[in-house]
Amino acid sequence: MKKPREDKIDASVAEWFLTLRWGTVLCQVALFAAVRLLFAMPVPALVLGLVGFEAFSNLIFQRLIRTRKRLPAPLFVGAMFLDIALLTGLLALSGGAMNPFTFLYLVHVVVGAILLPRLAAWLLPAFAALCYGIFFLPGCQFPLPGEAQPVCHRLPMSPELRLHLEGMWLAFTVTAFFLVFFVTRLQQALAAHREITARLREEQDKNERLASLAALSAGAAHEFATPLATIAVASGELFREVSAAGHETWRDDLQLIRDQVARCRDILYQMAADAGEPLGEGLVELTLAGLLALVRDSLDGPRRERLLIECDAPDERLTVPRRSVQRALRGLASNAFNASAPTALVIIQARMEGELACFVIIDRGRGMDAETAAKAQEPFFTTKPPGQGLGLGLYLAATLARRLGGELTIDSVPLVGTTVRFCLRRTPAAREGG
Repeated sequence: MKKPREDKIDASVAEWFLTLRWGTVLCQVALFAAVRLLFAMPVPALVLGLVGFEAFSNLIFQRLIRTRKRLPAPLFVGAMFLDIALLTGLLALSGGAMNPFTFLYLVHVVVGAILLPRLAAWLLPAFAALCYGIFFLPGCQFPLPGEAQPVCHRLPMSPELRLHLEGMWLAFTVTAFFLVFFVTRLQQALAAHREITARLREEQDKNERLASLAALSAGAAHEFATPLATIAVASGELFREVSAAGHETWRDDLQLIRDQVARCRDILYQMAADAGEPLGEGLVELTLAGLLALVRDSLDGPRRERLLIECDAPDERLTVPRRSVQRALRGLASNAFNASAPTALVIIQARMEGELACFVIIDRGRGMDAETAAKAQEPFFTTKPPGQGLGLGLYLAATLARRLGGELTIDSVPLVGTTVRFCLRRTPAAREGG
């Protein structure tokens, strides 16, 4: 049962509560009927009036449920407090603290701890304890019609009995607050468990889609690899023969074919990397300056001119899968360019922080709100128009950073800009340990 914490509650929760209230009315009617029939004790008209009022409130509650899908939470809270007040009236007219059914207060306390918002859940046992404590006040006057003594004082009460009843009231108060504490904690634990389960299920769905995309890309790469290799070999042989024969025109055309074959191979690698399954790649040792130069060269001309590189330790060396890291940095830089004005600069800062090589990509673009920034690293999440991205760039960059013993963090402010930190370990040993 979901605990309502908003201004409105679902009708399904209200129906469950209404069923409980109808059950309470039926039990009360059955109890008073048994007292009347089995013990020949008169049932006061005021008692019947209270039960009738509770039934009438149920009819109103039922009508509201049928006409509305969501009910105001204050109405729900008021019904719980009204039930305790009605129970107090019934107990006062049938024995007060001597009535063995005073434990029914706990039913309302538990139900309130499950269904009510946190503040109301804690106020309910305090109200119940206050109502229960009224029976011990000297001015408690609830006489039955035709009787001189109040119901709660009908039986002679010795000091020992009074002390016992007051002890029961104290025990009830302590128990009520303990119940609210543990029930609310259980509710929080269950809510956290449901949230974790939902998150894991969502992550599993995304991973399955990513695996399907990876299988598709890997299959495409495998199918295209053989004909591309054949074309590359054949064009290479023809290139050598044409070059030896001095046919410059044919040589240029063959060189174009070879360039396009190389480009197709890069596209296949890109497809596999987008799917999270990069083709086999070894580790390469290179400097920070060398890696940043590769990133700059991979950009087109206009963006290359707008890229500002700041490197505090250009000669520092790191050992990484070059193409994967280069592609991740190029993707982060491309995101920064896409979010910036057409002439705005994008900054890449590179520095060593202990064993971590950190690359900070800074733009002064449109930025992101907190909710978008929190979801930016999720797979298939994108703010780009349909057809302009799979929503995998940041996810794959973050995955690569974690595999290399680092992390990727995003700090963004709407209309101010975004700063992305892409950090990784500098050595293979640290990478394996990470």
